[in-house]
Amino acid sequence: MTKISRKKLSEDKMGLLIDQLWRGFASLKDKDEVHEFLHDLLSRTEIQMLAKRLEVVRLLNEGWKYEEIKNRLNISEATISKINNWKEAFGQGYQKVIERLKRESEKRKRKLPGFVKSSRSAAASIWS
Repeated sequence: MTKISRKKLSEDKMGLLIDQLWRGFASLKDKDEVHEFLHDLLSRTEIQMLAKRLEVVRLLNEGWKYEEIKNRLNISEATISKINNWKEAFGQGYQKVIERLKRESEKRKRKLPGFVKSSRSAAASIWS
C-alpha cells in the first residue's frame, strides 16, 4: 500500500510540487513518453492499480454490474463502489480519457476490414 511521510510539507510547498507534477504530465508528447515517465515514477503495483481503476470506470459506463466487474478484474465490490462514488463526484477526467480511448478504439476497428465482434468481446480483447 502506498504510504506518505509523516513529516508534512506546508500546503504551499505541496501545492507547488503537485503543480509541477501536472506540468510534467502535460509536457509529455506521446504514449511512449507517458509510459517511460510512469514506469520511472510508479511501482508496477501502482500502475496495475491505476489501470484497474480506469477499467472499472469504463465497464461501469458500459453498464456492467458490480458482480461482473468483480469477477473480471478480481477486485472487491467495495473497491468498485469506492471508484464509482469517486467517478460520480469528480469523474470529469475519467470521462475525457474513456471517451478518447473509445474513439481511438473505434478508429483501430475501422482499419481492420471484415473484423466484427460484439461490443463486449471487442472490449475484452482491447482492454485485457
